[in-house]
Amino acid sequence: MRLLDLLAKPFRRAPRETAAERAAWIDSAVRGIAAKSHQAQLAQLRTASRSFEAGETPAWVASWATTAAGINEDLHNQLPTLRARSRNLARNNEWVKRYRIQLVDNVLGAAGIRLQMRLRQTARGRQPTAGTAPLDSEANALLESAWSAWGKRGNCDVSGRLCWKEIETLMLWTLAADGEILYRYRPGAGRFRIQIQLLDPTLLDVTIRREYQGRRVRMGVEIDDDGKPVAYWLRAAKAGDLGIDSSTVGAHLRIPAEQIRHRFLVEEVDQIRGVPQLAIGARRLHMLHDFEDAAAVACSNSAKRLGFFVSPSGDAPPGFADQIVSSVLDAAHAAGKVLTPEEIQQITASAEKYTTTVPGTFDTVPTGYDFRQYDSPWPNIDSTEYVKSQVRGWSAAQGASYVSIGNDLADVNYSSARVGILDEREHYKELQARLISWLHEDVFETVLPYLAASTPGLQVSRLLDYLAAATWQARRWQGIDPVKESLADETNLQNGLTSRSRIIMSRGEDPDEIAAERDADVALFGPLPTATPGATAMAADPADPADPAEPAESAPAKKSPQRNFLPSSHLRPV
Repeated sequence: MRLLDLLAKPFRRAPRETAAERAAWIDSAVRGIAAKSHQAQLAQLRTASRSFEAGETPAWVASWATTAAGINEDLHNQLPTLRARSRNLARNNEWVKRYRIQLVDNVLGAAGIRLQMRLRQTARGRQPTAGTAPLDSEANALLESAWSAWGKRGNCDVSGRLCWKEIETLMLWTLAADGEILYRYRPGAGRFRIQIQLLDPTLLDVTIRREYQGRRVRMGVEIDDDGKPVAYWLRAAKAGDLGIDSSTVGAHLRIPAEQIRHRFLVEEVDQIRGVPQLAIGARRLHMLHDFEDAAAVACSNSAKRLGFFVSPSGDAPPGFADQIVSSVLDAAHAAGKVLTPEEIQQITASAEKYTTTVPGTFDTVPTGYDFRQYDSPWPNIDSTEYVKSQVRGWSAAQGASYVSIGNDLADVNYSSARVGILDEREHYKELQARLISWLHEDVFETVLPYLAASTPGLQVSRLLDYLAAATWQARRWQGIDPVKESLADETNLQNGLTSRSRIIMSRGEDPDEIAAERDADVALFGPLPTATPGATAMAADPADPADPAEPAESAPAKKSPQRNFLPSSHLRPV
């Protein structure tokens, strides 16, 4: 019997599982798997607490990149798009236009970056140690005048359309919009036999990737094994644009690196091309511009659209669709077309989808139709914080504050303005130093031999002295609190911590010019009156109350005798 049961067991049908048992099994399986998953996640969290947080990839940061290509690979694939979008913002976006105004005003100002020669008189043909001999005013004036003459329109640029101040402005903005500047020296051109040619960075073909004479050509730059540029491959220009030392290779113009200056901010090792700075955070401004367009349309539509006519069947009110159909039939007749009944029915169906919006008017409600008022939340929606957030994020990437770019002084006080302005000015100083190094110093060093050879009174043998004595005075700013800063300068001057020349240069002015003007004023107006010992040097700042611990003045100070600004000897009789 037992043998028969064993033989029959495989053929016996298993008892049917009830719905309750099946549900219990599913619930048990879910609980068991959930417990295991929970324990696994806890283990991951414990492991993550002992490692770098940014190195973990939980579900909520799954879209965060975990691999990084080289910057040259990214630029090879995306530089044209980055530049195109950056230039689009520069041409069409009002926030970027505001940034350009701030950038040019603060980096260059009205006078631009000026050359100041500090050449000292030589002793027995040798340049003395700095500060041990008087300045060579004559040679300094000749060099500054020659540089100014070369910078006139028609002398410095091969096109003859730009002066040096305009070249400065264009190069500064090109650095921001394209991330790089490109210019070429043209010896033998112009009045001084040397000019520069500004080149569009797009001429450097970013798509080229090849080998040439054992050297690599990447994104238009030919480099050797050390990464040093040997030549630049520009898209082939029109006939007549080729230089003596240039050669065409296929569809490109190969120019030796000695003739080309390609400058950009190197942010990673071995970087070959520059990154357009305006493109950093550009998506914010694009989405903001799209939002403002949609909001403006919604506000306009809210002001124009007063309501809708509603019918039980959903058909359009009579009259307007008929007018569209009639106009289309007239247009077809004028064009010599004969419409079929099916085409007329199609036109009628399409015309019923249209409606008119006439500001401030109501139409007569047709029989069987009802009027439903259109209530729109626009323009009562406050989107100020959204606009601020987008502009603030993009401005931060440019080193500027929202107050400056957004032109919004509503929530600004003295302390916040001081912190923001000082921070911006430090960034503008960095940009000034960068532009001087990449443009002014390089151009002056190249042009100097030609200026010395064409200017009587200058010596070609002293080129190294001239070059070492060249300084550049960039734009500086008025103090936020001029009274306190003047007192601080006076204190530092009395303590021997600075000089009058340094104070003058910190204001963006030329000490030699001010000294000459002071001498001329003394000759014309006489010396300035000297203050008596009891005279008050400067009135107290009303915003800065006196320290209670300071004793009050026992008696009012006597005023110094007043005198006319013009001495009597210079007064013209009436």
